[in-house]
Amino acid sequence: MYLINYDLYDLEALIVFFRSKPERLADYKSALNDIIDYIKKPQGHYGDHNNIRKIFRPYFCEIDEIISWVLVDNVYPANIYIIKHQVVYTIISAILCEMLDNYDDLSRLNLLCDAIHNIPSILIDEVKKKKIIKIMIKEYKKKYNPKFLNDELKLL
Repeated sequence: MYLINYDLYDLEALIVFFRSKPERLADYKSALNDIIDYIKKPQGHYGDHNNIRKIFRPYFCEIDEIISWVLVDNVYPANIYIIKHQVVYTIISAILCEMLDNYDDLSRLNLLCDAIHNIPSILIDEVKKKKIIKIMIKEYKKKYNPKFLNDELKLL
């Protein structure tokens, strides 16, 4: 299924949450794996609204009240953009995989989330996506993973 722009905004909000509370990612590994599985499905047609929220919702833990917005479905009456470019899904998958691969290194995860938290909205709105993303992830790549998003950004 395709995602819409609002799904990417939800992903951005989740990344911001994990930036502020990297220790909580361990409890949401299955949720992120489910999101990855969903976005790796072959895109055939436009699906429902609130896809990311619906996937994440069963994993929601009450102690994380700051992300309780996942419990509410939004209605989007205007400015809905269907994300059809496969490279967006490839980049989002790579980001979530990097988060999962490093969930136990809180310092690294914090820097990663700090570097990537705006990427979902950049993939929707910005004209010079590649240049902006390269600048955003520069410090993370330098300190932890020089190959992070190299292949994926070539597709932009």
